[in-house]
Parts: sequence; C-alpha cells; structure tokens
Amino acid sequence: MKHQRLGTTGLEVSDVGLGTFEWGHRVDDQVAQRLVDEYKDAGGNLIELPSSATISAEVLGQLRLPEEILLLARVGVSMSEPDHIEVGLGRSRILSQVDSLLRTVGRDHLDVLVLDVFDAEVDRAETASAIETLLTLGKIRYVGVSHHTGWQLAEMRGVGIPVACAVAEYSLLNREAEAELVPAADYAGVALIAGAGLGRGVLTDKYRNATPQDSRLAGELSEYAGAYLDERSNRVLAGVRRAATALGVSTLDIALAFNRQHGIASTLVSPRTPAQLAEVTGSEVELADEIAEVLDQISWSPSA
Repeated sequence: MKHQRLGTTGLEVSDVGLGTFEWGHRVDDQVAQRLVDEYKDAGGNLIELPSSATISAEVLGQLRLPEEILLLARVGVSMSEPDHIEVGLGRSRILSQVDSLLRTVGRDHLDVLVLDVFDAEVDRAETASAIETLLTLGKIRYVGVSHHTGWQLAEMRGVGIPVACAVAEYSLLNREAEAELVPAADYAGVALIAGAGLGRGVLTDKYRNATPQDSRLAGELSEYAGAYLDERSNRVLAGVRRAATALGVSTLDIALAFNRQHGIASTLVSPRTPAQLAEVTGSEVELADEIAEVLDQISWSPSA
C-alpha cells in the first residue's frame, strides 16, 4: 500500500484508510479486530474513528489498536438522547469529545482531529481556542474538517486553525467536491481525504444483477446506497466496467485507481469482512492516461 504526505504536513498516510461505518452494526468486535490487524499487516496506517453519535464507539473500546496506526477522529456531533443528534463546535463540546475518544481508545493523543460540521453560530475564535489548547497539550497533532465548503475551509484557516486535510465524499459517482472544495484545498496546501470512495459500495458492482441480502441496499441503509443507482450512475458504472474488462481487473480496482490519480491522499473504505478488506488493500492498479481521460469525461457532471 502506498503512503504519501498529508498535504504540506510531515504526516504520511496510506492511500486507503479503514472506516468504521459498520462497526457496532453489522461488524462485531471480533471481526473488527481482525480487520484492524489485517489492515495493518497490509501496510495500512489510518483508521477513522466515528463521532460520539454512533454506537460503533462501543466496539472501539474493545479493540487493540497498534501504536503505528494513526487515528483520525471526528468531533462536533453528539447524541444527548436516543434519536436526538446535536451539532456544534463550541469549546466545551470539542474538549469533552476529545477526552472521551482518548479514554475509549486508550491513547494519549489523536493524530488527526476532524471538525465534522461547520458551526455558523459559535464564534470561530472559540473553536480556534479549543484547537490551540488541544495542540498545546499534545492531545491532537493535526486538524481536519468535514462537511465544509471551500469558503468555510478558508474561514477556518483564516482564524488560525491549521487545517491540514478536508474529508469529503469523492468517487467516480460523486465529484461535487471539485467544484469548490478541491480548488480551495489545493490553494491552501490542504489534503483531500475521500469518504465513500467506492460510491457507497455501488462501484464494487455488487448490485449489477441483484441485491445481495447482506448489502446496505437490502437493509436500513437502502436510501444511502440507492442514491447511486440512478441513470447517470448506471452510465458511469458501465464505463467503469469496460475499463475493468480491458485491464483484466475489478471495478473496485478502477475506482481506487481513479482516486489515487486525482490526488486523493487517502480513500476511506468500510469493509465488513476480511475478504472485502483484502480486495481493497491488494488493489494497486494504475491507469493509463487514455483510460483515465475517458473515465474523467464519463464521470464528470455539470453540478461538480
């Protein structure tokens, strides 16, 4: 697995990051531990921790996370009671969530703290103060943002928050980040980390002939995955299949290669099984310029 620096920082991250989206739901602690161990053995070094609004934190507390694994953790979202989610970047929320995450994983610091929401109501200076405190105390090493537009990224950096990366959904099926966020990040030397880099699972082509009973589409996440089963996505996926056939690889290989070629620092994936993980970590396809150009054309959307 390849590694590259996170933007202009000295931190090196693997080109595939391990997401925990399914942990505590369809992935129990035993399977999660195996995923962690096999991911590390394959050369991966970046694990995304969930916000405190998800149940997967219960699984995280049971795991042994090797010291060489970098932790990317989201804060800014919390659940005060069942089904009631609160968001915000006030000082108290940020500090308390960081302390809670550190207790959960048994670490003294988080490698990348991601502000998971843009809070228009809290003074940005208060958020910046909390970040400065955490950096000074050594509880975090780098800062990222998620669910931010280009101007919001610029504003956070403008108040002195040293944003090193931006996390945004990005894949052959969703290139909306290129409209505003990517130019702003490139200008500032901020790395882009791709969430849902496999098009919410659709780019694995698992839904071509039927809906697997253990898939997201068959369960409570049907709307999440189903959003990419429209006419446009079908056209893009048809082109991805042609490229995969021509190269003798899988559509998953093409999806990951596309992200690497477009400068994505790390693509977050959320495998549920060791077999799915092995497909991802073993993918090292590089696209010829002519194939990359065709994929670029068929996946581009005026909305991006």
